Amino acid sequence: MSRKRVVLLAFLLPLLVYSLFAWERLLHPTAQFHFVDLGQSFLHGRLDTDTPEQSAAASKPDDPPGYRAAIRRVTSGGGWNDWASYHVLTLTGGEVVKGVWPWGDQSGGKEKYFRTLDGTELIVDKEQDIKKGCGGRPSKPCDDKVFHVSFPPFPAVVFLPFTALFGYWTNDVILTVLFAAGNVLLLFLLLEVLRTRGLSSRTQRENLVFALLFAFGTSHFFSSIRGEVWFTGLVMGVTVHTLFLLAALETRHPALAGLLLACGFLTRTPLLFGGGVFFALQLLFPEGRWWGHGTRETFKRGLLFAATFLPLFALGLVYNQVRFGSPMEFGHTYIQDGMRPAIRDAGLLSFEFLNRNLAAAFTNFPRFSLEAPFLKVSRHGIGLLWSTPFLWLLFRMKRRDGLTLSLLAATVAAAVPILLYQNTGWSQFTFRFSLDVTPYLLVLLALDKRPFDRLFWALVIVAVIVQTFGAVTFGRFDGFYYE
Repeated sequence: MSRKRVVLLAFLLPLLVYSLFAWERLLHPTAQFHFVDLGQSFLHGRLDTDTPEQSAAASKPDDPPGYRAAIRRVTSGGGWNDWASYHVLTLTGGEVVKGVWPWGDQSGGKEKYFRTLDGTELIVDKEQDIKKGCGGRPSKPCDDKVFHVSFPPFPAVVFLPFTALFGYWTNDVILTVLFAAGNVLLLFLLLEVLRTRGLSSRTQRENLVFALLFAFGTSHFFSSIRGEVWFTGLVMGVTVHTLFLLAALETRHPALAGLLLACGFLTRTPLLFGGGVFFALQLLFPEGRWWGHGTRETFKRGLLFAATFLPLFALGLVYNQVRFGSPMEFGHTYIQDGMRPAIRDAGLLSFEFLNRNLAAAFTNFPRFSLEAPFLKVSRHGIGLLWSTPFLWLLFRMKRRDGLTLSLLAATVAAAVPILLYQNTGWSQFTFRFSLDVTPYLLVLLALDKRPFDRLFWALVIVAVIVQTFGAVTFGRFDGFYYE
């Protein structure tokens, strides 16, 4: 197959289909403009933002383009969802503390418990313990609220040129669709690299089938056509992740792999775990042989990887430390002003969340009835075993070598924080967090020598039908979904 035709099928076809399914969404930015807002903060030399406190009507001469229109979109479309905030208090004794009232929505004295950013718990009565007289008003409490974008910053950096040019008119839907179509091409190129290096026996046509299966038979389909911060972050995570795999494969480009893994950490945190394990095994256990590169070459590649990974990784830790007083805190602890019940009671990661996450990831099934609309999907999503049924074939995988070991171990490493996370991915059509491991799973499926038999095609058809239904209905036809 000619290179032109391959590009047409692996990039332009997904781009066309994604654009058609996005349809009316392509006409304007979404209400979830977190990455654009963070980019504006960067352009003004800030890490925080005042946007959630702004009024849509209070226009100012120095407003970036589209600023008040963006605020109108969010205030009329569900409110300020997933913005982090905490309080900076000056107490009556002059001490300044930063933190939240995690139980501020309760009563009986518990609402006075104040948790500082470093985890110290104090009793702070809002009426008696906070100094007054700030802001030039004798009765005004010295209670400043600080807002941050509660997502890793790399997508905002990528958006930065567009943010500088178009301000809040930056269309996150169009950008997400472009990255999504690029992901399909990148996955195809990864599979082709495996073929040309003799690591895969698949043909070019078969690799194209796997790439298009990724495009239209996985959670990537419905996630790619929405824009919005949650889905844009996942789609861009796939971009960085696939580029990382291209560089890390056989550790041929360790410096580039290190840079991309750090960017992955600053896009989707689970990528750090999966990518770190994958590179380590490719470095220390190449071709199924322990220390197969030799001592000198292994250390050389490891140092090249560390030289690019560590500076950017450290910058991310400093970024978090400055904002939230913790190097691994991107801000989700402080959404809803720190009062989200699951987070305040169990933290961001806990075994308490495992059962419901396993259900959302694998087993959730639609509800069927004899009354219209006849089928309803939980907003926790359909499990992968039903929405992406070709993954069942991985349980019959026969290949066992160093590469498959690396991919399997990386999948498990990335899945652990996902399955212990406080959120199932709600609201979603299928388990959207699976995109953090889908590149591994598709490569594993391609590496297996299973032929494209009737069972394979039957499972592919089911997956494409299910995912197409989600791409059409999710976010448009709420009658098909229940809480």
